[in-house]
Amino acid sequence: MSGDGILIRADHVTKHFPAERRRVLRAVDDVSLEIARAETLGLVGESGCGKTTLGKLLCLLDEPTAGKIWLDGIDLLGIAPNELRALRPRMQMIFQDPFSSLNPHKTIEQIIALPLRIRGLQGRERIRQRVDELLAMVGLDPSQARRFPHQFSGGQRQRIGIARALACEPELIIADEPVASLDVSIQAQILQVLRDLQTRFHLAAIFISHDISVVSHVSQRIAVMYLGKVVELGPAQQVIHDPKHPYTRALLSAVPRVGEAQPTPTLLPGDIPSPLAVPTGCRFHTRCYLDQIAECQSDEPALREVANGHFAACHLVRSSTAD
Repeated sequence: MSGDGILIRADHVTKHFPAERRRVLRAVDDVSLEIARAETLGLVGESGCGKTTLGKLLCLLDEPTAGKIWLDGIDLLGIAPNELRALRPRMQMIFQDPFSSLNPHKTIEQIIALPLRIRGLQGRERIRQRVDELLAMVGLDPSQARRFPHQFSGGQRQRIGIARALACEPELIIADEPVASLDVSIQAQILQVLRDLQTRFHLAAIFISHDISVVSHVSQRIAVMYLGKVVELGPAQQVIHDPKHPYTRALLSAVPRVGEAQPTPTLLPGDIPSPLAVPTGCRFHTRCYLDQIAECQSDEPALREVANGHFAACHLVRSSTAD
């Protein structure tokens, strides 16, 4: 994707953390992504693959070791701190744990009012009115605004987190496993709230999850991460119904089917390697179930287009794009 419709672009973003014995933990390794205005990108992978770290890098809650990040054409790593501070309201994050991300000593009204005051909204009544509007947007009773976080259920607390993010009137929402800790019925409600708000306010969103079936319901495109790298990227329906990378196929084989025959899950041998000791060549080759070639163990595959708008990083996938 390219052009004026791009809201945020990451170019070769890398995040390495120093570890003991002079080793390096490669949390995110050379990731490039573009997200259009009002688009939802699903970011999926196993725990520890780097998807949460990537989300934090994209909204600069953490600074990358290398690479560039642009928001609406502005180089976020090349501007002064005060300029970056002015841009931060345009990027907001919804955290996985809706309890630990809310101050237990503040009422809901105080929690949501803080970003409003930072953005310059004045007057107690105007702030209270805006807090009530935000609570109503996410399906909560404004009369509960004087309560504390512990007085709400997990699903209600996640709605509060969404309301707080909306208080800044962002253009981009990064939702980090926003339904992982919730019951299935509550998950559906929160997903519907997010979809409705995105449509209403034309928000771009990055939806992070380990559950590819959840991601498929909310995303226009899906990026699959493995051990710090994006190994597949494409339109959601293409990735779900015609996966190219063997890792994506394994993830999809484990998704329960309702009303149809359940395929035999693809069991990957061994455990995911440590980001402290990334395998040479294709980093998935130590668990791959396909017949490999020499390049699988010696050369790292590039993320290349194998179908129209559909990319995969695998030596064994043939391109179907027109020459």
